[in-house]
Amino acid sequence: METDREMTKITLSLFIMMTFFCTDVFSDSLTLKYFQTDLRYKYRIELLKLAMDSTFESDGAYSLEPVTAQATQKRGLVLLEEGEKVNIGFFPLNKERELKFIPVRIPILRGMLGYRVCLIRKDSLSAFSEIESLVQLKKKFTAGFGSQWADMEILRANNIPVVGTVKYDGLFKMLSGRRFDYFPRGINEAWIELSDKKTNYSDLTVVPHIALYYPYPVYYFVNKKYPEIADRIERGLKISLMNGTFKKLFLQYHGDIIRQADLRNRKLFMLINPTLPEGTPEPDTGWWLER
Repeated sequence: METDREMTKITLSLFIMMTFFCTDVFSDSLTLKYFQTDLRYKYRIELLKLAMDSTFESDGAYSLEPVTAQATQKRGLVLLEEGEKVNIGFFPLNKERELKFIPVRIPILRGMLGYRVCLIRKDSLSAFSEIESLVQLKKKFTAGFGSQWADMEILRANNIPVVGTVKYDGLFKMLSGRRFDYFPRGINEAWIELSDKKTNYSDLTVVPHIALYYPYPVYYFVNKKYPEIADRIERGLKISLMNGTFKKLFLQYHGDIIRQADLRNRKLFMLINPTLPEGTPEPDTGWWLER
């Protein structure tokens, strides 16, 4: 009887220890909460998964938790700064974001977002075909852009006439409705958006012969209360750079777009970006941009 009671005590003790152990493991797992959930961000989310998976053996479990309610970029940045409902974002770098958050200084889009083509109405193709310089573009046409987007300041700093609005979807409606003449989009965005919006905006297309450029590296940004998240993402990205999985994922998502953009056969209008922190290096475009 005594032996049975001792065995029962030992079994119970082991059960309690295992329960605590499992609880500790679960509580130590990281939950990454983000608000950027639409089609534009699919690659950035997949790369985030890759970085976290690359550190699974060393760091353990994690989960991704998208915010279900739609948020404007301004609201999303407020949530990221608070750090409860959102603790990570994926944005272009500027001075304000560098100060407010922890930037993971590995350009996740390899400089691609800074190369901009112009969405226009198809009936404007003839007028845009005459544009041979940035001076002409600024003189003849007005851009439309997200009023809360960081690069709105870049357009204004380059004296580009621009109309702003808060709502992303509203920009396509306004362009179609002749509220402005063109909508500058990253080459990783333009054709995806045309395909996604073709039912409602079949009248839109891309100007075939010109593009804009400004240096615009995109990083992961983490709330300052969670340096362990930033550290793990950075280590995971470095591992994926070394083993080639980062490049493979990048080209998987962007290979067709790179060919479609055909940048080497476009006139490139260079813009300054005064919003970057001093000393920010140019992203390495060697994976995709032909010199």
